[in-house]
Amino acid sequence: MKNLFLFFLTCSNLAICQQITFNIQSNFGYKDLYLTNILPTDSCYYVTGVITDTTNQQGQTGSLFLKFNLIGDTLNTKKLILPSKNYYNWNTGLFTTPDSNLATAGETPDKIFFMKYTPEGDTVFIREYINPNYPLENFITANSLSQYENGYYLSGIYLLSQDVVQPNIVVLKLDEQGNIVHQKTYGGDMTELVGSTLVEPDGGLIVGAWRTNYNYVLKGFKSRAYIFKVDSLGAVQWEYQSPSGQLWDMAKSMVKTPDGGLVVASGRGIEHVVNVDINIQLWQGYIFKLNANHQFVWGRELRGTRHAGRPAFAKVVAATDATGYVAYGRLGEDVSTGSEVQGSWFVKVSNQGDSLWARYYSVFDGHLRSPTPEDFKATPDGGYIVSGHTQEGLETWGWLMKLDSFGCLIPGCNANDGPNATKEEQAGIRLAIYPNPTTDFLNFELRTPQPLQKASFRIYDANGKLLKEFASGSPKDTFIVPVRDWAAGVYYLQYVDAGEVRAVERFVVVKK
Repeated sequence: MKNLFLFFLTCSNLAICQQITFNIQSNFGYKDLYLTNILPTDSCYYVTGVITDTTNQQGQTGSLFLKFNLIGDTLNTKKLILPSKNYYNWNTGLFTTPDSNLATAGETPDKIFFMKYTPEGDTVFIREYINPNYPLENFITANSLSQYENGYYLSGIYLLSQDVVQPNIVVLKLDEQGNIVHQKTYGGDMTELVGSTLVEPDGGLIVGAWRTNYNYVLKGFKSRAYIFKVDSLGAVQWEYQSPSGQLWDMAKSMVKTPDGGLVVASGRGIEHVVNVDINIQLWQGYIFKLNANHQFVWGRELRGTRHAGRPAFAKVVAATDATGYVAYGRLGEDVSTGSEVQGSWFVKVSNQGDSLWARYYSVFDGHLRSPTPEDFKATPDGGYIVSGHTQEGLETWGWLMKLDSFGCLIPGCNANDGPNATKEEQAGIRLAIYPNPTTDFLNFELRTPQPLQKASFRIYDANGKLLKEFASGSPKDTFIVPVRDWAAGVYYLQYVDAGEVRAVERFVVVKK
């Protein structure tokens, strides 16, 4: 249940050396596991998740605390499930606290909560909060937790009443013990949803949100990225809304820039007609920047090599080399391969928004599907790590993928980056497999200086039996093929072009 990639370089710059890459999938024996928050440190990764636990035959849902070392081995897991209540740690945030504990937030079926863990996953305390309009309405969700000097901002959405189905935004300012300093609500005559928050040096809070009519109309959509700042007392200081008449997605993730501006991960969409009564919104990933005066500076719509209904970006972080920003999103393809393939992509843009590189990770198998990101962070070694989940049949598996500073899972994937192509890559076509031997996944790339429109691959066992064959319209992807159910032994991977075998690599599957 693990695929581990180790990449060690020898040089003096820690930001690009001694980087470890790995790809881990596991459910730890639970029916469903979503890895929702990750906190990288110099010595380990702390992760929280949501589980469905069927060990008591009741199918209870709760939270899971996990601790991994830097090469992806599990150090500790602890679940939080109470007989009378379910706690869910969705993607709100995970922070170290002044008292050397960990803070996160989440929700129960009718409340939101703030909690502290010890570094070993023991619960220090849980504080719960109700809908501002209770008892008229119970519904409330936790969407984002941000840390300020003396406490936390917990932001979410709530319903005014059962008769008003347009959610608004609620922000709770908490002290270190989870006591409410103040509680403020924000919203108007549309649905307002919060996607991300950032604490300002003056103690105020920037809220990245979405204003839309999406949840109560079937056509004629309105959709605007909505960003506003409140001061430390909760008063609104400024607002930004994307242009009226255009479809912009939520401000899902925000990064403060050195010049005082914001870089925002979002999406740009079109309204697509389904029939006379129903339309849908289709999206492309979009990154934009506001300056220190919260005015629009630039925006870049980035189109993946995939056809998908919603490949908007989920997270953005400052690049670890300070040369731009790295964003993560999800992709799906059902055109060039002839069958649906799920994958994910990372992109890097410069400080001016120019595209620098894109990395695609495609899963070719009928079982491992829909890799979905929940959290994405830069790591102390200069790389990046994403937490989320995949589908394994009818079960949901937790998923972690650690990349190097170039966004590579397989070392050297940046050799394909245009003028950076190495002499080795210029020499001809080859298949790069890593690791080899492998246990759970075959991970490979087609490395060639030639511009290719598509690629076709075959996998044979040592007896010459064809096990898998697939084509891709994206030949520079990193391809992931689950092999954990294959027999231990020798296998062969081929790249085939127009019926001709152009490259062959031998790989070995071993059992743990």
